[in-house]
Amino acid sequence: MKGLYLFAIAAYICILWLTGIYVTRKSRSADAYLVASRGLSVPFIAVLIAGTWIGGVSIVGMAQGSFIHGLSALWFQAGIWAAMFVTAMILPRVLSGKKTYSILDVVGGLYDRKTTRLAGVLQLVFSIWIVTMQIVGGGAILSVLTKGAISYNQGMVLTTVVFTLYNVMGGFVATAYTNLIHICAIVFGIFLGGFYVIFSTGGLEAMAQGGHYYTPFGDLGLSQALTWAFINFTLGVLAQPVINTASSARTLADGRKGIIIGNLIAIPVVIMAALCGIVAKYRFPEINSLAALPSLIAIVPPYVAVFFLISMWAPLMSSGSPFLMGATTLAVKGYIAPLLNMENDRRILLASRLTTLVIGALSLTLGFFVREILREVTWLAVFLSAIVYIVFVGWFAKGMKSAFAFAALLGTVVIMAVSFAAGLQRMIHPLWPVTVYVAIVTGIGLLTREKSTGGA
Repeated sequence: MKGLYLFAIAAYICILWLTGIYVTRKSRSADAYLVASRGLSVPFIAVLIAGTWIGGVSIVGMAQGSFIHGLSALWFQAGIWAAMFVTAMILPRVLSGKKTYSILDVVGGLYDRKTTRLAGVLQLVFSIWIVTMQIVGGGAILSVLTKGAISYNQGMVLTTVVFTLYNVMGGFVATAYTNLIHICAIVFGIFLGGFYVIFSTGGLEAMAQGGHYYTPFGDLGLSQALTWAFINFTLGVLAQPVINTASSARTLADGRKGIIIGNLIAIPVVIMAALCGIVAKYRFPEINSLAALPSLIAIVPPYVAVFFLISMWAPLMSSGSPFLMGATTLAVKGYIAPLLNMENDRRILLASRLTTLVIGALSLTLGFFVREILREVTWLAVFLSAIVYIVFVGWFAKGMKSAFAFAALLGTVVIMAVSFAAGLQRMIHPLWPVTVYVAIVTGIGLLTREKSTGGA
């Protein structure tokens, strides 16, 4: 079986790299590399959105969550699903024309350069963390599925090399084409394997006696469930890969359709992963929860196992790639090109390829050091919450001075630093003090605006 698994992995890598080579000719300008020349059709937008949110957390992590909490773990993903529908509705505001590349353009249309730069840095840090998380997940999945034939560290290196290389070759066009392959592999593999273990074990019926496994809020409780959903809503609604993807669409209408269709593709896949986690709890109640999904490989026949295996590894690249390219676009267009006064398209294209390579290497390096604290670092999503707050204030309550938006973001960084230094994040999620703080700061900003307006 190990030999079969290794052959399947090697074949899949060859398909991805050949795709990257094929689309290299479509990425001969900076705009082609970063935003696919703004010419992607609805199917490609859909698989990019679906792939972005069908990552390691959504598949392996969701199976782990349902192994522990039952179907209530789906609240973790519910915020993303809601965010994508909202993003589709507000897309004209997000893009505001065809010049948008990143969150810098969104924030820059509302506030001053200092606030915009800080927002970009926070988004960039978060994006790199997401890429790192996918790499670490790739190491874990490959080492478990191959039973040590590929070690943890080797799995991280292999995952990084595979998706970084095809993105360096073909840019965002390669991300789109390979995500089409990934989504097909994920959907086929997860449903083939999922239905097999569900019907062959009877685990879902048996776990109905498990108390909290099928209740709306499970053992989480209402507060924890809604906290998870709200965090992921603010994480998703203005995430850089979503902006990157939407700005790559041929038209605004195509962008909207693609976001909605991609979201609809992702939802049943994540639900199936959750059901698999419950089956794993029934069959292997004593295993480490992180191994919930991979453990099911042992109870499926080889012809199912091969596709099931790929469906567990592919999400780490389908999500890592859009975040990698989103981080590249943000770094190049927001910082590198302006700092070095780059105007020549070839120089920007070269800088973009090198930036993709550097971010991939940096994320891999971080993976070797932070694997034990990744759960702690998930609090970085709060940075995106603060960005969403100030953007929505700028859109729907116009007139707040940039100084208040900057104070909101800077204060968020301070609150996060103090929270971790004092260990307060274990008692109260940083989202809530940040939300209160930003509400106070922006409230003062709006009141100041109203007084100034009234005295004019």
